[in-house]
Amino acid sequence: MSVKKNLLLLILSLSVTILFLGNINLISADTTSSAVSTSSSIASTATSSSSTTSSASASSSSSSSTTVFSSGIKWPTTSFATWTQGIKEDGSLTRNKYGFMVNKDEEYYMEEYKDSNNIHVMIPMIAYKSWNESTKTKYYVVMQNGSTFSGQEIASSNVIRTKVEDYSRTALWMLDVTVGNITADKIQICIYDDDRSYGFWRTNGVADDDTYPFVMSTPVLGWNNVTNFNQSLKDGIFYVGRNTTLTMNVPKLQDSNVGKFDNSILNNAGESHFFGQNVINNEIRTTYEITTDVTKLDGIVDRLASSDTNKYGLDTVLTYEIPSDNLKIPLSYGGLKAISLSAEALDNASINTKDYLESSFVDKVTGDLGTGHTLTYSWFYSTSDNINDLKKVSTEFTNNKDRKADGTLGTDWMTLSAKDDFTQYLEKQALAGKKIYLMMKIYVDGQLSTLTNPILVQIQTPTLKVPDKIDFGTIPAKNIYNGGDFESLTKDNDNLSVSIPSASKNAWQVSASMEETGNNSIAKLNGQLNILGKNLSATPIEVASISKHGLVDLPLNAKVSFRGYHSPLTPRTNFTEDINWNLSPETPIMASN
Repeated sequence: MSVKKNLLLLILSLSVTILFLGNINLISADTTSSAVSTSSSIASTATSSSSTTSSASASSSSSSSTTVFSSGIKWPTTSFATWTQGIKEDGSLTRNKYGFMVNKDEEYYMEEYKDSNNIHVMIPMIAYKSWNESTKTKYYVVMQNGSTFSGQEIASSNVIRTKVEDYSRTALWMLDVTVGNITADKIQICIYDDDRSYGFWRTNGVADDDTYPFVMSTPVLGWNNVTNFNQSLKDGIFYVGRNTTLTMNVPKLQDSNVGKFDNSILNNAGESHFFGQNVINNEIRTTYEITTDVTKLDGIVDRLASSDTNKYGLDTVLTYEIPSDNLKIPLSYGGLKAISLSAEALDNASINTKDYLESSFVDKVTGDLGTGHTLTYSWFYSTSDNINDLKKVSTEFTNNKDRKADGTLGTDWMTLSAKDDFTQYLEKQALAGKKIYLMMKIYVDGQLSTLTNPILVQIQTPTLKVPDKIDFGTIPAKNIYNGGDFESLTKDNDNLSVSIPSASKNAWQVSASMEETGNNSIAKLNGQLNILGKNLSATPIEVASISKHGLVDLPLNAKVSFRGYHSPLTPRTNFTEDINWNLSPETPIMASN
């Protein structure tokens, strides 16, 4: 790296003004990174009402045996009860079984939503057609924290029951239960009613064993510790183009709270839809289908590019806004990590993209998409001139087929060598201060199926900066004739700055020289410029040696010396002197620090 400065000398009638001026072309590079964090809070109060009344709520406490309250109700308190499954029988004269309805075919689902600070659970159930006339209905919530169980009654004013559909003797009811501000890993809602005219049977549902007479119990619900049962997302690797499902142990959510990425670009390409609900091992299971459209990310680099050289893929979080406890799933999108190396490393070694693409990402994609199909890839690039203008490497650079910019996924790998024309293009872009991005597209039987995340390619280059002007002010003409030494008037700001990238393995040296060829050269005045303690001449001389990474600032300590001049000085004459600077690697290898 070489640059040029000049020296200006202005002669007045009895004085001389000397300026050292110059310009320098430098190299720079920069990187960017971001992080996103989210948080949530929940609270609940009771606001709804109904036509029935209830005794005061019992306090939450653990128990070692089934509790029978003073009212004679036997609630489950040491474990969850078996859920009471209702069933609608065929035939107008058949009596339906009382219980809760979770049935995908008939679209009966438990749901959860938040209204202001109130958390509600919606529960479909079958009971007597005039159940709302009962005065003996009571509600209870069983709570589990770790291995400890407790329970408390729910005030009837916190429950709204609405008849949805009449059958011959029974009806489908929808309960809206305001659960309250409780803390628990899991909960179960129980309902008691022994009204002989309008209430429940002693045993109810499909599998009631009379353990809790006149009590119906919902499936167990995840509350403040929601479980994600999807194995495909548990590994944290996410790619677009293939649908997947997510199953949780919570009721169905409102559509506006379902599956949002913290990245707006990914949100535009993905959707999450309610898929179904069932009960497994006495616990509710709600499933959502996550669909992604690869065409909505094809050609998008902005806000998706990773600059992290230590982590594969782009970090994102998929959030399901569950009123009781948001489910946040950390994911890594795309499998590719950023490339960062020094220009000198590029000159001495090849880049193999296998080292930058996560092997488990490749395994997952080939396992999901490759059975019975041919998976191929092509690499694309763009620059900061137009970040989303991706161009195909093999189309734009045709001189080297060995780089394998196209190939078979998992078998071939793009390699960039020092003499490769695409590699040289990347270096030139870096020298011009532009950012370069790479992305790989993956095809199944020739059709675009998925993508990696884009990455920033950082080719680190050393930078050199010197002052634009070294000003020695006005020097009396007699000092030119008689000789003398003078410091720069701008000495406090006259610094040489060198920045060495962390990837560099070399020590570096700065050399400088003066051309001394102009008619108005300082040398013509029998003058001498001294920089960093070294006298400059037409022959380059080392003025500084840099043996560590990072930014180094050195004061120039610029001085000009006159050794006597015996020819006439013409008034108002400008003298200039070009100064050439050069930053180059030394032979010794730099120790890492």
